[in-house]
Amino acid sequence: MVEKSHKHYKWIVLALVVVSSFMAILDVNIVTVALPKMMSHFGINVTDVEWVMIAYTITYSIVILPVAFFRRKYGVRYPFIVSIGIFVIGSALCGMSPSFTDIIMFRVIQAIGGAGLTPTGLILIAEVFSPEERGEAMGIWSIGAMVAPAIGPTIGGYFVDYVDWRWIFFVNVPIGIISILGSIAILPHDIPIKKYLKKFDVFGFLFMALFMGSLLYALNEGQTLGWHAPIIIQSEVISGFSFCFFIITELFVETPLLNLDIFKNYNFVIASIVNMIRAVGIFGAMFLLPLFIENVLNYNAMRTGILMAPTAISVACVSLFSGKISDKIGPRYPLFLGLLIVAASMFMFDNLSLNTSVYDIVVNQLIRGVGIGLLNAPVMSAALNSVKTEQIPEVSGLIPVTLQVGASFGIAFIGNELVVRQVYHLNQYASSIKYNFYAYHNIISFINSDLVSKAPSYFRPGTVFPSSSLAFFDEIVQMLASIASYGDSFAILGYITLAGAAIAFFIKNKKIGRNL
Repeated sequence: MVEKSHKHYKWIVLALVVVSSFMAILDVNIVTVALPKMMSHFGINVTDVEWVMIAYTITYSIVILPVAFFRRKYGVRYPFIVSIGIFVIGSALCGMSPSFTDIIMFRVIQAIGGAGLTPTGLILIAEVFSPEERGEAMGIWSIGAMVAPAIGPTIGGYFVDYVDWRWIFFVNVPIGIISILGSIAILPHDIPIKKYLKKFDVFGFLFMALFMGSLLYALNEGQTLGWHAPIIIQSEVISGFSFCFFIITELFVETPLLNLDIFKNYNFVIASIVNMIRAVGIFGAMFLLPLFIENVLNYNAMRTGILMAPTAISVACVSLFSGKISDKIGPRYPLFLGLLIVAASMFMFDNLSLNTSVYDIVVNQLIRGVGIGLLNAPVMSAALNSVKTEQIPEVSGLIPVTLQVGASFGIAFIGNELVVRQVYHLNQYASSIKYNFYAYHNIISFINSDLVSKAPSYFRPGTVFPSSSLAFFDEIVQMLASIASYGDSFAILGYITLAGAAIAFFIKNKKIGRNL
């Protein structure tokens, strides 16, 4: 076993945490490109296959907060090893699933393990690195945390197109086994905190589970079922009442699931808000761009994944030194500048068209990656350094929870805006046609006389064209409205990210409560 006194011990622990976190976060994103294959394999529709993602997301968000209790009761070594073990078992079972029902159940098991990995990993980093070094450590950790979503579609696309979709799950098994063996060899037998060896806050957990489960269900399914669907409205009501009961319970329980005193800390609150807003922008963009590339530019999953990969390159490069910068000058300016750069990359896509080139996408992704790389370490270290040592377990769970809620809200919100903006542009085009009737007839005449007959030479082979000029014209208008809606949606995300930059500017640079 590697001793704590070893000069490289903390870096060995960091490497172990990075590999484990990368595995868990990668699995969330690698699955997305395999969903069409699952639909055809199991004979299910889009609404059903979404539960491969939703089951994981909801379970992950529910399980992650109670990890603080188990860390205090059993230390950090055993929860970390057990979490990896559960994740590996869940991954293997998902890969072997004979039916769609089985894969949903096994995704829940996988999520339980994944939920334990992130907070225990952050606790380990906070314990082996001093507050003055956490920015640098978080910068290295964030390479795995943010590179995984960027390269997940590429790796997933390769497995789906050239191997077998089940390997998106099997790939976790050897990585997980290595992580378990490494944890056994490296992590010490830490001592639990005796005063927390009391009853688990069952009611707090139940109310929190209802709150997070119903909220994330509404956010994930609202666009599919309709925001006014009875089940969505019921989920929102249940979420609201559960949240109120959760807060009341936590105020009176002797050992609460979540110590609400954390929210009296100014820097932690600001860091949490910034964390949620950056998730809205980053994951909203990660949702929009593949849709545009595949549905409008007509690229396949593998090529789409490759075009998403440049973000990972710039995130990895910038994260290496953004943490050190945060340690030296504080989190305010890296956060502010990072959010400005991310917002700028959003606004660069507000004029998307069929002429948008691979070069345009790659440059935009590189720029956005620089912004993301500047954000990760400062927001994490700002949250961890703002609280006392005994509050770190709660904070290590709240950071990924706020990120997950922000990501779910961002995807749901921007998905709805995409539809709204398309309807808006369709109405605008309809209005223009009404007031330019002569121009409309000229376009129809052009389609009849020239475009339809020569279309095969202009478009990709195999494209099916409508038999009537009016239907062809309608498809062109629909396509133009769709493209314009993507541009508008990116601009909306840009404004949201700018709001986050304004809030980040108010974070305090001094490190409050440095483990006092």
